[in-house]
Amino acid sequence: MADVRIGTVDLPDRMERDRYFQELDYLELSALFAGPLNSAVLAKWAAVTPKDTVGLVAPFVLTHRQPPRGSKLWAHDLSVGDFRDSGLGRVALGQLGEAITKLGARCAVFRSPPLFAASQANRDTLKKFFTELATPEAVGGRVWVPDGLWDARTAVKFATEIGVTAAIDPLAREPGQPLESFFDLEASSLYFRITGLNQPLSAEKQDDLAALVEHYQAIPLTFAFDSPSRWQDARTLRSLLREGALD
Repeated sequence: MADVRIGTVDLPDRMERDRYFQELDYLELSALFAGPLNSAVLAKWAAVTPKDTVGLVAPFVLTHRQPPRGSKLWAHDLSVGDFRDSGLGRVALGQLGEAITKLGARCAVFRSPPLFAASQANRDTLKKFFTELATPEAVGGRVWVPDGLWDARTAVKFATEIGVTAAIDPLAREPGQPLESFFDLEASSLYFRITGLNQPLSAEKQDDLAALVEHYQAIPLTFAFDSPSRWQDARTLRSLLREGALD
């Protein structure tokens, strides 16, 4: 089978970490998004997390102006967020890099804030951020999750130009838009972040995801399911791909 990683966005409810990694081989982990992790918590994650299986979500001070809810947040002021260069952001970026090293993480995941449109100003900001701050030397592999205002093809093209991987949802297509419209994306890797609904994906949609794997066998692929049924959906796709490998 091609280089395919399958997992979920954060652990499903009441899921033990060791059990999770017995069945899936990727996890988009947002434990560092709201605030720093103390060394004991990070050590517990490192003890049960296989190398190269985690995408560690970047601290909000790098990507968002508005802080999330929480009591132990990253230090922040009006200068942080929106991929801008700030002193507090640089501190968080350094701790992100250290955590990635300790976990042996696969990549850092940078989630765009709401309404972060595909304007030229935002493109210039992203380019500067990923070429001068969040470089491969600082954080290793980099995944960028664009806001819904970005067209998927535009996001992949731009991300490829600046050397990062764009996260897109191939199931969130316009009515009548065929899956084949995602078959000519030019990228060195693809990250499929499946939002889903409040029920498991249909067999037809799972077949669509399997078709993407078959088409893009030459490049690394990551599937991160983000819905209430994400545990079931991720395992269903894993089983479907294994069955296909045996055919």
